[in-house]
Amino acid sequence: MAKILIADDDRATLDIFSTTVESMGHCVVRAINGRMAWEVLQANDDISFVVSDMLMPEMEGMELIRLIRENKRFFRLPILVVSGAIRAKEIAHLLEQGATHFMAKPVQLQEFMDVIKRYVS
Repeated sequence: MAKILIADDDRATLDIFSTTVESMGHCVVRAINGRMAWEVLQANDDISFVVSDMLMPEMEGMELIRLIRENKRFFRLPILVVSGAIRAKEIAHLLEQGATHFMAKPVQLQEFMDVIKRYVS
């Protein structure tokens, strides 16, 4: 069982992703914005995977990715970015900045689970 951090300001999305991840047998830690997600990461050494929305209050996904990749402790942590408000050029930039994978909303839950399985043992 892995501990997976999910950061999204949309409560319905957060609920759907959390339920899906829990159905896979993993533990979920929820954050409603990027700042809270960063605080959770700093307080938990056992986070195995991050799912993050891009557009969130207080700290957006891009800033969260930057902080994660600049920190030696989290440098290799897989990050799945999920967003509906993003263009192809921005997706390429996300991947260049350190996102591991990108999925467009609305997400197909089977694909979501497949990505998690690929990075979490």
